[in-house]
Amino acid sequence: MPDFLLEIGSEEIPAGFIAGTSDYLTKEFSKKLKEEGMDFTKVESDGTPRRSYIHIEGLSEKQPDREEIIMGPPANIAFNPDGTLTKAGEGFAKSKGLDFSTLKKEATDKGEYLSGIKKTKGVDTLELLETLCVSIIKSIPFKKSMRWGDNNFRYARPIHWFLALFGDKTVNFEIDGIKSGSRTMGHRIHANEYFEVKDFAGYIAGLEKAYVYVSAGMRKDFVRKQIADIEKETGYKVDLDEDLLDTVAGLVEYPVALMGEFEEKYLSIPAEVLITSMKNHQKYFYVTDKNGKLVNKFIGVSNTQPKDPSVVKAGYARVLRARLADAAFFWENDREYPLANRVEELKKVTYQEKLGTSYAKMERFRELSVFLAERFAPETAKDTDRAAFLCKADLLSAMVYEFPELQGIMGKTYAKLQGENDTVAAAIDEHYMPRFAGDVLPSTDAGAFVSMADKIDTITGCFAINLIPTGNQDPYALRRGAIGVLNIIRDKGMRIHIRELAEKSADILSGFIKFDREKTVDGVTDFILQRFRQMLAAENIPADCIDCAVSVSGDIIKIEKAAKALSAYRETKEFASISAGYKRINNILKKSGHIGTEYDRALFDSDYERELADLIESKSAGIHREVSEENFTEAMTQLLTFSGAVDRFFENVMVMAQDEKVKNNRLSLLNRLIGLFNVLGDLTKII
Repeated sequence: MPDFLLEIGSEEIPAGFIAGTSDYLTKEFSKKLKEEGMDFTKVESDGTPRRSYIHIEGLSEKQPDREEIIMGPPANIAFNPDGTLTKAGEGFAKSKGLDFSTLKKEATDKGEYLSGIKKTKGVDTLELLETLCVSIIKSIPFKKSMRWGDNNFRYARPIHWFLALFGDKTVNFEIDGIKSGSRTMGHRIHANEYFEVKDFAGYIAGLEKAYVYVSAGMRKDFVRKQIADIEKETGYKVDLDEDLLDTVAGLVEYPVALMGEFEEKYLSIPAEVLITSMKNHQKYFYVTDKNGKLVNKFIGVSNTQPKDPSVVKAGYARVLRARLADAAFFWENDREYPLANRVEELKKVTYQEKLGTSYAKMERFRELSVFLAERFAPETAKDTDRAAFLCKADLLSAMVYEFPELQGIMGKTYAKLQGENDTVAAAIDEHYMPRFAGDVLPSTDAGAFVSMADKIDTITGCFAINLIPTGNQDPYALRRGAIGVLNIIRDKGMRIHIRELAEKSADILSGFIKFDREKTVDGVTDFILQRFRQMLAAENIPADCIDCAVSVSGDIIKIEKAAKALSAYRETKEFASISAGYKRINNILKKSGHIGTEYDRALFDSDYERELADLIESKSAGIHREVSEENFTEAMTQLLTFSGAVDRFFENVMVMAQDEKVKNNRLSLLNRLIGLFNVLGDLTKII
């Protein structure tokens, strides 16, 4: 069966748009073709700055004929008493294109309705693709798009050509005067001309001859190979950062790696500054010697094979030199100015209009961080206090103003130069951790306390003034902050209830602004615990087990242990029995309003009551001990031994006996039992 190939040729689109465009083409063509009843065997999509393509294998040449059952109005409206169609029924059938010979009454849960079959004759695949190409190309979403000339069509950059083939035929369509064809264009510099394409294999081979590696994977592999060759030739090591490699692959069609160099004098600048300048600003790979020490070399990736590589290298170095000269100037000036003096300047910086200055924020999370230190590692309280006081000071340095990515890193560097101890210096940097998903966590206790305090203060402050995340809107990154706090707690094994954290933060904030404390504490607690639910769910712990564990504790270490124990037993027959019994007991007690737990064995009139009471009395102390020691798996094992006794009790005992004393005695027995079960949470939440 024929293949389909579509290429959208344009001026260079941003590197960050390429993968999203490819994903969209794959998703939309797959979805639309399936909706049209079309089968295919394989879909692939990729691109370069100048082109995005999609290739679909195994499409049949014709869409299959289709039959669809359509439900119409109620039968009493669609049919006359003699079974003929009413005008309403006839009108509906005509409007939907139904085959009149298939019309009938069909029974449903809501009564009888008219139903019929709509028969649709399949069209040629070529005709179908002509329509799909136009609709899908016009619907590609970009963060920013543009119009050009007199066109109404919007795209990331001006489009110059469409290549569209189905087998050996051109898929003909037109968008704002740009007609599809069977041609594509080579590299802008090395092969800036159109050439004919007959099939996908010829497309790939032709582009390679025309200095275009159309696959991002091919371009990355080519860069890797060239860098490996440079390493072998020079003896240097290159940090092949995958994110940077992705970016570079999105900037070129024909990558050529070149090693350049900068003046050795700039090596006196902290390595982090040099790396940031090369990596983040110039998209260069940095180079080290075999021991990992930074050297005055870099790897730049060109989009052309230069006639004289030295000219390109010199150009790369010239651009980098300007950055490094600025950095050297900032470094010399910033290092002499005490961080403590910059802290005072935070009083002039507004953090948030309703939450006050950056200095006020620092005062709040400083107090909270010391509270955490005194609670979990009192010996670190002094260093924690000092780190919290200084940690935002580098934001006012010229270096961080120019290179925002270095916040915390420069604070650490300046702190060490100005005589702060290693713990304080490290904590200044670590208080931003984790900066992103998967980032490292603070290694020092002081860094962990300041990081948590800063993030909790941000969350509490935003909830207090109703800046709560909605949908995709989260301008203060509260979700990321909450996840950071949770990961630090888990990493350090800190035993603290989330509500207690929220209450302490709210108490501190109340000294700065007026707000609804209880509403804020409730909101912050629920918000952070919801993030924790999502984290555990991502680790394949069932949501109902998590909810059950959350019902008994706000200590996330305890929640996690309990949820995992519940999850391990959730699918067993014994647990199903216990869970069903728990729900039944819960319902009985709610209806009876009975709250007693003291029962009288003399009032038992069956062995089933005695059996249950014996289990409660023999197992209760052990179960409570295991739970208190957080041996939840053992506690679960003990609770499951109640399964048979609970089943036998309900099969043979009438709880709501006519004798009031007997009834209340049985209710007390069940109340004692449910209290024992409650040590692991509200089992009604387990589905």
